[in-house]
Amino acid sequence: MTPPATHLARAAAPVVGPAVTAAPSVKANAYSNRFGPEKAAALERFGGTADTERAVRDGLRYLARIQNRNGSWGDNRDFDAKYGFVYVGKTALCVLAFLGAGHTPTSGSEHSAVVKRALDHLLALQDEDTGAFGRSSCYGHGITTYALAECYGLTKDPALLRPLEDALTWILANQGPRRDRKNRGGWGYFSPGLRPEDDYARISVTSWMVMALESARLSGVDLPTEVLPAAREFLELACDRENGWFRYNHEPRRLRSGWPTLPASTPAAGFCLMLLGMAPEHDMVDVAVDFTVERRPRGYRRYGDDAFVLEGQGNVYFWYYGSLCCFLRGGDAWDRWNERLRTVLPAAQAEDGSFPPIDVYAEEAGDDAQDRSYTTAMCVLSLEVYYRYFTPLLLGR
Repeated sequence: MTPPATHLARAAAPVVGPAVTAAPSVKANAYSNRFGPEKAAALERFGGTADTERAVRDGLRYLARIQNRNGSWGDNRDFDAKYGFVYVGKTALCVLAFLGAGHTPTSGSEHSAVVKRALDHLLALQDEDTGAFGRSSCYGHGITTYALAECYGLTKDPALLRPLEDALTWILANQGPRRDRKNRGGWGYFSPGLRPEDDYARISVTSWMVMALESARLSGVDLPTEVLPAAREFLELACDRENGWFRYNHEPRRLRSGWPTLPASTPAAGFCLMLLGMAPEHDMVDVAVDFTVERRPRGYRRYGDDAFVLEGQGNVYFWYYGSLCCFLRGGDAWDRWNERLRTVLPAAQAEDGSFPPIDVYAEEAGDDAQDRSYTTAMCVLSLEVYYRYFTPLLLGR
């Protein structure tokens, strides 16, 4: 099936700019703080330290050392009935980690070749008809599209535009797994050849799609006018003020269970709502921030299931979204979160630059003693938060 051409409008023909190892000469954009004096200023302003930067450097060097010859990370044979080939999402997360520190295929920097090999591998997986990235899950597709959008925004490489548009079309075609009001603006499980767990939209999937779509928009790709407002409505309707969190989804059995939500859902929703234009002082953002700061990292180790789910402890995925949400909110929330982030994570890094897997998500992603790429990429991304985004991020809004 050929993706409908009306979903996306082609951006103007881009011009490849100078290598991005130095500060860009163009006016400030969403990626300006990743380079040169702007990066140093952002680190100082937002509370980064020599230890956080050392952890980023060593983490990226670890990832570069263990990259597969074909450009991927992880076991390419590891297939899960629910998540498909999990290495696709792992590879895209690693790409995002390198991009976060300013390494692109054209940057001429330490890891340029690493990023190029990874992107070439991911692009080779893309189906010509659907735009899907192989038999990966909705997570793998969303994260890969996000990485592609960031790379296009950083490099303006015209060769990335068509694959990016095709990937976005696949996302747009799957918005709203159910047509009722609480689900229609979000995304649930959609993957080629995989059986979805259910047809409920969930924040975990929706957040990756929002980040991919918003990154594409910031990079100059026109989107249908209704897609992001509909996603915002889904996130707003997931806010459970009575309980002080955002719902993972609206599936009745989950809401009646002992784990009615999953912890990363709340900071992910708060971050994405701010990304979509909600004021940081809005009461829904208060819900997300209060929940998140109360559960800020205590220690880097494996915790029991209840502490992992109810308190977000030992939960690297929660820490990633918590860092994004609290950073974009700023003020006291960011200070309190960052006090733990910049000490707990660097202290946990192994001598080889990796971060030890400590949670069930790392197991599902295939992390082990030889390959800690999922956990390391997530920790590096969290420690790049000081400069991954220009502040204010929502340029022109």
